[in-house]
Amino acid sequence: MENQVQPLSAFNQWLWGSGALGFTLLERMLIVYVIFFYLPPGEYQIVNLVSDQVFLGFLTVVGITQLLARIVDGLADPAIATLSDKSKAKVGRRKIFLLISALPMAATSVLIFYPPGLHEVSFLNGIWLGGMWCLFYIFFTAFITPYFALISELGHTNALRINLGTTHALFALFGTVIPTVVFPLIITSLQGAGAEIRLSYQLTAGLFALVALLFMYISTLSFSEKKHCFPAKLPDLSMWKSLRTVLSSKPFRIFLMGELFLQFALYMLNLGLMYYVAVIFVKGESFLAVLGGITIGVALLSFPFINKFSKKVGKRKIILLGILIMVIASFVIFLLSWNMTGIFLYVGLVMFGLGGISLAVGAILIVPTYADLAREESSRTGEQREAMFYAARNLPLKFTVALSGAAFAYLISAFGRDIAEPLGVQLTILVVTVFSLISFFFFAAYPEEQIQKSLSD
Repeated sequence: MENQVQPLSAFNQWLWGSGALGFTLLERMLIVYVIFFYLPPGEYQIVNLVSDQVFLGFLTVVGITQLLARIVDGLADPAIATLSDKSKAKVGRRKIFLLISALPMAATSVLIFYPPGLHEVSFLNGIWLGGMWCLFYIFFTAFITPYFALISELGHTNALRINLGTTHALFALFGTVIPTVVFPLIITSLQGAGAEIRLSYQLTAGLFALVALLFMYISTLSFSEKKHCFPAKLPDLSMWKSLRTVLSSKPFRIFLMGELFLQFALYMLNLGLMYYVAVIFVKGESFLAVLGGITIGVALLSFPFINKFSKKVGKRKIILLGILIMVIASFVIFLLSWNMTGIFLYVGLVMFGLGGISLAVGAILIVPTYADLAREESSRTGEQREAMFYAARNLPLKFTVALSGAAFAYLISAFGRDIAEPLGVQLTILVVTVFSLISFFFFAAYPEEQIQKSLSD
């Protein structure tokens, strides 16, 4: 049967991975700039678009909208996974979802920057923010769940799964670079040409959405499930039984817990980037390009080493090394956050650079490990429910990310987000350290050798 399946060529592996540039670019753009767009620091002297008042001791408008979006998104996850796993579409049970979801995902990412009231604190702006965020993440899920399921189906060997994880991670890194480095440069140029600050954000968001859409469609056309995947034995279980089957795997649960704590930390770090630039480093928006350039540069340099050594010593050991680096780097930045001047400025830049290694490790190796788990379960049971593995992962992951967003919004609202009152921004860095450390211990308990032995039997 293996002779009947064409392996995905190296060139097509790169084309497939390019889809990650598209959806990562859109999500990263929203993560980094939306809260800043709606709740700018006082130094910018423009009005908030939503209230920053704290409700019930810890909730804010932005926190509530993020939590709502992630709840809706999380509930959609198993439904989309089941539909994809059981789909009989002629173009492919994964490809049909990629084709349908890309355009509305790009459109809603732009609309989120067009609230009804651009010059006042408005309840309607909060409704708009929550609604657009919900729609974006539903379409986002409809794309990435089938997309990630393909790593297991296209990756017929451990080395190929790592290669697919590497191409995905590399383009995801570019998807991170463009919003982090290029976005502030474009809005600075537009403002220099006379555009009002929020208009510059809107125009740049529209440009980025077009670029993202192009790469998502390139990825979608790079493979044929008939040629590159084994004929699928569709699962017979219902959505909830299929979900419970996946969650019953102890190795899956251990690895998932590690990722939940890690992603909580990473999401908080991403949300804080613009605030770290303005409040910790006391620099203008364009300095984000410096931070992003250093971090991404180090990440790119580490890619070939991570790919090579993870095949030799296993993915878990490299993941643990990356997280340990993140724990140390974030804690040093927290200690320096009270005086990021002189020599301490350069130490802070070095720490951000080291964080690029952690970023690359997580981007390359986390998703292929889930592909290992999905493929091992498929070889044992004979049923292919790869998408449900990512739904079972994404469901709690999105709640975790929502809690991280709510926690971030609470910290900067309750303890300060300005140079005069920086404690809220500083505390977010400490949270990154603590949650990264917790994730280290969960990943250390993941039985990678057991899974690889089962795959090789």
